[in-house]
Amino acid sequence: MKIKYMVLVGLLSATAAIAGDIITLTWDQVVSVSRKENLELKMLRQDYRNQKLNVWKSLSDFSPTLDYSFQAVNNLELPTMVFMGRSFRVGTKYNFTHNLQLKWPLFLGGARWANYSMQKYGKKSLKELLAGKEEEVALKAIQAYFQIILSNDLVRVNQNALRAAQANYRQVKQFYDAGTASQLDLMRAHTRYLQSLPALTSARNALKLARENLKFVLNFSPQDSLVVLDSLREMDFLGKYAHESLEALQRLALNSRPDLKSLQYQSKAIGKQKYIAGSGFLPQIFVTAGVQHQAFLQTSKVRWDDYTRAKSASIALQFPIFQGGKRALNLQQAYIQQEKARLQTEQLRRAILLEVKNSYLTFQKAKQNLESLKQAFKEAQETWRIARLTYRQGLSTQVDVLNAQTALTASETNYRQGVFEFNLAQLNLLKAIGQLHTIWNNENNRGE
Repeated sequence: MKIKYMVLVGLLSATAAIAGDIITLTWDQVVSVSRKENLELKMLRQDYRNQKLNVWKSLSDFSPTLDYSFQAVNNLELPTMVFMGRSFRVGTKYNFTHNLQLKWPLFLGGARWANYSMQKYGKKSLKELLAGKEEEVALKAIQAYFQIILSNDLVRVNQNALRAAQANYRQVKQFYDAGTASQLDLMRAHTRYLQSLPALTSARNALKLARENLKFVLNFSPQDSLVVLDSLREMDFLGKYAHESLEALQRLALNSRPDLKSLQYQSKAIGKQKYIAGSGFLPQIFVTAGVQHQAFLQTSKVRWDDYTRAKSASIALQFPIFQGGKRALNLQQAYIQQEKARLQTEQLRRAILLEVKNSYLTFQKAKQNLESLKQAFKEAQETWRIARLTYRQGLSTQVDVLNAQTALTASETNYRQGVFEFNLAQLNLLKAIGQLHTIWNNENNRGE
């Protein structure tokens, strides 16, 4: 008995370890978790932290440098000097040197200030890029979350269709046994039942895939189990933007899109490269100062009073006259990069305008389609109810029942898909105009 108990405990522990955690989620929790746990965002945040350090590093170029060095020399063979026909050794066997040197670049042609400005623009660019990536990841997470809800509904729809087909088959079988239904009716009912099985299998596979996609975006373990708390319903994500004109939304996008702001800051950073390249044509001025302690001994046993001190201070001007044309080429490349950045910005502006237009038209289409799909679903429900009733009374054929059942399944599937596309169209439009972040703390996003 004790052995059986230990085996049972071990099996339960292993099962719990394999199963992972059970996680309940709402759509707003999905947004919050995705912004905190997504691996892409975590890596981009590290890039942003690194760029902040680059800004501080560029400031360090304005500061002087202080270096200390120590040297101990054992002259294994001293040099020989010849003077008036006589040769003699010069120097001592041991030399000890302590050197402290201060170096301060007073002027580097403006390269340091240009580099500092470039690093600041790079930091701003990464900040906007991070904001844009947050919206992108949040959109993926919500889309995957709603895909799970849609897949759940489609599984239920196909389960209902399968049960209806099975019940219809049993009813036709009873009529057939009683001699009031033909063999053709029986075969049609059985065929409809068999056709319902693949659709249910496909819906279940889509549900599994949707769950895995959401776990990937949220950085959850594949062994975790997700429990979705929301249901598929019409949401109001756009709010006030639903009534704006296309032109107003396009203007808003050009002023709000993080990717456009990021590219504009990149262009400014690239613009500073021509100043760095131009600084190569200007002189550089350095100030140096140092203090040195040296000891020249015949023995390795050195004491502090054996050292002699020397101090120095200097100012140096360095002017590059010719470097094989490299400076001129660097300057030309900087102008080329700046023009390329300008073209990229213009291309992105046009792409944003087109994206907003496509998203706007898609939303309008999804909104109109949803009303039609909703009405079609209601009519299909009533048609199927009447077809079943009249068939039991012998007033309609089995074909009428099968057609009504097929139409009901298709119309409900289309309606559920329409609700999903309506919600997703709103999110895509918010993303296109750079306002997806407004849903994160918006309390008005409730189902209708």
